[in-house]
Amino acid sequence: METEALFDYTTQQKTLEIGNVKIGGTPGLAPTVLIGSIFYSKDKIVLDPKTGEVDRSETERILHALVEVSEKTGLPSMLDVVASSSTAIRKYLSLAADLTDMPLLIDGSGSEEVNLSGIDFAREAGLLDRVMLNSLTSETGDATYDRIKDSKLKNTLLLAFSKEAMASAMKRVETADVLIGKAAKAGATNILIDTGVVDLLTLGLACKAMQLLKEKYGLPVGCGAHNAVNMWTGLVPKFGKEAKMPALVGSSLMPVVLGADFVLYGPVKYAPTVFPSVAMIDTALSGVLLEKRIRPDRQHPRFKIG
Repeated sequence: METEALFDYTTQQKTLEIGNVKIGGTPGLAPTVLIGSIFYSKDKIVLDPKTGEVDRSETERILHALVEVSEKTGLPSMLDVVASSSTAIRKYLSLAADLTDMPLLIDGSGSEEVNLSGIDFAREAGLLDRVMLNSLTSETGDATYDRIKDSKLKNTLLLAFSKEAMASAMKRVETADVLIGKAAKAGATNILIDTGVVDLLTLGLACKAMQLLKEKYGLPVGCGAHNAVNMWTGLVPKFGKEAKMPALVGSSLMPVVLGADFVLYGPVKYAPTVFPSVAMIDTALSGVLLEKRIRPDRQHPRFKIG
């Protein structure tokens, strides 16, 4: 049964389960899932990006802080595990799986070889239920779809973005139409849609596309809003270094206010700042449901952050 909330969609909103995390549904009722990146390029905890050697103690410290703030706020967390080599993705996924129980995104930095290696490792290690490919794009080749089908990987993130879709929310929807069909044909059943952000202007278009896609498919949607700030070249020169963190947090709040089911907020080191802010917005959105006497689950941020 659909609830009357800030966003009234005519399409039934789907709630998916990836590992131990539920994602999707009615904004204000379902907590926003936050996805942070680890082992990315220039991440200081990475000692050798080719071999996958990392500073384990610092990795443990960062992940402990992430788990702690996730539990305190009631916001579910996923890890975007980034790697630039096939060897590294296997080591990173193994370590992340050992240190946390949260879902893991296989992010080969655009490399098909690395992504395929990540899928293979997940299958070998029995992790397919808690991993998700990040991501299927308009450039993804048949080899990746074949591997998804052969491995029986059910979870995938679609990037509904291309050069043609850069300045158009509707083009993002059209891109998603094609990718959803391909992913489903490969056997993916848990499909999330990233509407693509590269700068401040595209953040607005990505948020509009999110709403269009939730109405059309009811699937979980979101975006990597922090990319808008990373490309804001005038931020620090004009406003100083102290302006960067508020901007990063603010960028992640915009899609949440506009109904996102998930947000990729950037490096996991930002979690202690981003999570409380998003929890505040989720709590405020849940207030819209008071008029209908609808209360979210007791694990919702509304009952955690007071």
